[in-house]
Parts: sequence; structure tokens; C-alpha cells
Amino acid sequence: MDNDMLPYLASGLGMVLVAIIAVTFWWRVSHIQFRWFWVGAGLWAVAVILKVISGLLTNAPVIGFLKQNVSYPLLVAGGGLFIGVESSAFEMGCTLGAGLIWRQLGSSARRAIAIGVGAGSFEALLLGVASLVTVAAVLAGIPGTEKIREGLKAAASAGQLLWLAAPIERVMAILCHASTRALVLLGIANRKRILIFWGFLIFTLLDGVAGAAHVSGRIGTFSMWWIELALLPFALVSVAILRWCYIRWGKQEDQEKESRENA
Repeated sequence: MDNDMLPYLASGLGMVLVAIIAVTFWWRVSHIQFRWFWVGAGLWAVAVILKVISGLLTNAPVIGFLKQNVSYPLLVAGGGLFIGVESSAFEMGCTLGAGLIWRQLGSSARRAIAIGVGAGSFEALLLGVASLVTVAAVLAGIPGTEKIREGLKAAASAGQLLWLAAPIERVMAILCHASTRALVLLGIANRKRILIFWGFLIFTLLDGVAGAAHVSGRIGTFSMWWIELALLPFALVSVAILRWCYIRWGKQEDQEKESRENA
């Protein structure tokens, strides 16, 4: 086996493991029915399909317009914001629509968080599998993968433990998926619009940062760890949000359950 490919095998396996561990952890903590993770995965899939279609139709014209009419800093900021708004409109929008139609999705903090964990974990699983398939194709010497091999070797030779970046990014992404979807679903169920607003805003800013990095056109000219560092605050905020949601509504659910049992 080509030793230059080993880090990418580890990266793909890492993303798959992150997905499995995240679902297993919340399932064991919450004792929630497994189907709610699949609900999250389904909502994510619908949102991404719509987002991809929208991106193919609008991203190039919008980014092209910005390139021709604004300065580089405004291009990066405006392009990133556009991508963030677009992503949030579909991902949080689908969650909002589902929550309005089926209000039971947010009737439980455990359930709302499970839906978010399911969405983020399904994304991590697919990215991990895609990475493993790509590496397998390169190792098999399938025609057309020569340029991919060269690119992967060049990145591997740069060091910087890049194989860790993708799994760590997926951990942060799952936390953000869970927190934002929990805010939206719990906001609907408890009639607190401010929670819905914060869910949309956090997701917009999160994907806006990632979008700005791509719009800049400088991916590959700086360490990917700078992007991970930029995403870290969102993950930390998400941990606080998830803890707050669980304490605020999860304990209330436990108290109500205990009251019913003692009645």
C-alpha cells in the first residue's frame, strides 16, 4: 500500500467513527428511539438536495457579480454571507417546515437534539465513506485518478496532521447541527421565536465562515487548521446551547415523567 494514502484512509475512517460514536453516545444518554436519528438524516438529505440545486443555479452568477463589482474583502465577506444564508435557508428552513407540520419533533429536548445529531452524523458518515471510496479508487489505479493521487500526495507531504482535520471538523459540525436544529425545533414547540432566530443565525455564520474560505480562492495556500480554528467558537457555543436545552427542557421532561409515575 502507498504510505502517502494511509493518512487519508485514517481520515475517512475517522469521520465514520465520529458519526457512529455521536449517535451511540446520544442514544445511550437520552434513551431516545433510534428512528429520530433517521428523521434528522432524512431532513438533512432533503435540505442538501435543494441546496445543491440552488447552488448550481445561483452561486456562480452571484459570486461572479461580486467579483466584478466589489473589492476583494467585500467579495470574501459578501460571498461567504450569501453562501451562509443560502445554506441556512435550506437546512434550517427544512427543519422549521418539518417542525411546523409535525410539532411533536420539538416536544422533547432529547428528541430535538437526536434529530440534529442524526443530521450531522449522517453527513459525517457520507463524507467518510466518500473519502474511503476515493482512496480505494486511487489505490486500485482506476483510470482518471492520477491527478487525485498527485493532489493527495502533495497534501500529505505538507504534514500538519491534516488527516486529523476532517474528523475534528465533523465533531464540530455535529455539535452545530445538533444545537441549531434543537433551537429551531424547541423554539417552535415552546413558541419562542428568539430560539428559532438564533438557530438560523448560528448556522448562517457557521457556513458563512466556511463559504468565505472557499470564495477567497486561497484554499491550499494556508494551513487548514486556521479554518478549523475559525469554526471552533461555534462548536463551543453549541456545547453550551445543548447543555442549556437539556437542562431547561430535559429535566422538565424527567420531572413530568416522575410525576406521572408517582400519581
